[in-house]
Amino acid sequence: MLFPMPDSTRLRLFLSCWLVYVLHFATDFVREHYLVVSMVENHAYRLDPYYGLHVDIFQNPPEARVQGAHHGANPGISLVAAIPYFVLRPAVDLIVRRELTRRAARGDSAVVYRDDRPRRVEFYQKIRRAGLDLRFGLVAAITMVFCMAPLSAASVVLMYCVLGALGLGRRVALGLAAAYAFATPVFFRTAYLNQNLALGVFAFFAFVLLWNPGGLVAWSARARTLIAGLLGGLAFLCDYSGAVLLLLLGIYAWWRHSEDFGLGGGLRQSLWYAAGAVPGILLLWQYQWASFGNPFLPPQNWMAPVPWIEVGYRGVGGLSPELFKQLLIDPRFGLLLVMPVSILAILAPWLARRAKSPLATREGVFCLLLSAGLIAFFSTVQYTRLQWVTGIRYLAPLFPFLFLAAVPALLRLPRLLTYGLLLLSLVINWSLAMVRDQGTILGNVKRVMVEGFQLPWLTVLGKLSAQYVPWLKGAVSPLPLFACCGALLWLTWRLRSPWSKLEETE
Repeated sequence: MLFPMPDSTRLRLFLSCWLVYVLHFATDFVREHYLVVSMVENHAYRLDPYYGLHVDIFQNPPEARVQGAHHGANPGISLVAAIPYFVLRPAVDLIVRRELTRRAARGDSAVVYRDDRPRRVEFYQKIRRAGLDLRFGLVAAITMVFCMAPLSAASVVLMYCVLGALGLGRRVALGLAAAYAFATPVFFRTAYLNQNLALGVFAFFAFVLLWNPGGLVAWSARARTLIAGLLGGLAFLCDYSGAVLLLLLGIYAWWRHSEDFGLGGGLRQSLWYAAGAVPGILLLWQYQWASFGNPFLPPQNWMAPVPWIEVGYRGVGGLSPELFKQLLIDPRFGLLLVMPVSILAILAPWLARRAKSPLATREGVFCLLLSAGLIAFFSTVQYTRLQWVTGIRYLAPLFPFLFLAAVPALLRLPRLLTYGLLLLSLVINWSLAMVRDQGTILGNVKRVMVEGFQLPWLTVLGKLSAQYVPWLKGAVSPLPLFACCGALLWLTWRLRSPWSKLEETE
């Protein structure tokens, strides 16, 4: 049964991942944040007050039935992230009001950002002069700490549960779950609000509910299928690439239930999945209708002209071998470079057929088919070329599926080779999480080797010290914070849980 009672290992694992993720918080304020702020503060989808602050915020064209400024993305992750901001907004308002009052009293007009990227400097100058800098910073922190970090940490716990249900020992399952948490780009992408990783987490939860390895979830098949549909619909609500996952998960639902109920019975059971997906689809249509006056055309249909928009339908054309190659091996964001363990996933069906894998052939094949489907989809999307701006992003939904498919090979490899590959992946992804540079993957690793440990938010604070901490000069060492984090992690795993006696009697 999934979480039948407070399980100390699961809770400790969740808290550990959450703590490390939060420590590596990045201050990037992305387009999804603007919708969070607008929905909570203005109870609207319109982004007029923020037009000109982000390149993805545009004025609706004349042919749209609704006017105003909006952005070219689905609203799913913004809707989820708006919940913690709604709860904490009174505290944010109080902090911002007091700070702006102090600035006015001091006549503080300093706007210094020591960075060699002109667009970032210009953005900071705009929001500082508008008095939005502190609010935006707090919103970014709240949505990461109480939305992205918990989502990613929950997916790590789920990975641990799945591996345990497949028969792996506690230590092996725990070690591999930790590898998924920190030796994959989940570590990098969790640092700020991101719909791509979120829809992958939702899809992975849906997959596990449909699969239910070892009777992990003690709910009826109908309930599990319905909730899986809700999660699939939420993935679609987060991004249109979620349609690929939504469809493939629906096919898997039929495939999985046909084992228990036959082909006809499996189809009838999978209708509950379709029913569960309806609310997410309807909510997306409502958003598009309210924002653009047409419920069925995507936000990309209305956005301002950008490079490659003339290709196919608004930048989505035919399958491009060039884009396919970039997605896999581009030195700035290639999947196989940033997640080396994913190379092993292709062996999952082969090992399963030879009874050398804890993962069944069907699930291994599905993980690969889902991955191939999403890679093929983004090989048609010209905006794939822009991934260098924020690093690997579009293939983020594949991280849990590819890691799970790679587990059988990791277990069969010589131990030294397995440890070496996981260590390499850890070095790559921790470096990305610390540096977050727009250069190559190897460039991020080199910077850590030369400059030492870093934390993205601390790096930015050092560049903005003139406004917030004038006594802070130059780079700041993160080592004391790493030491504190290490101490908290040690306590997390050493302190006796209040329900440990209950666990011992189970």
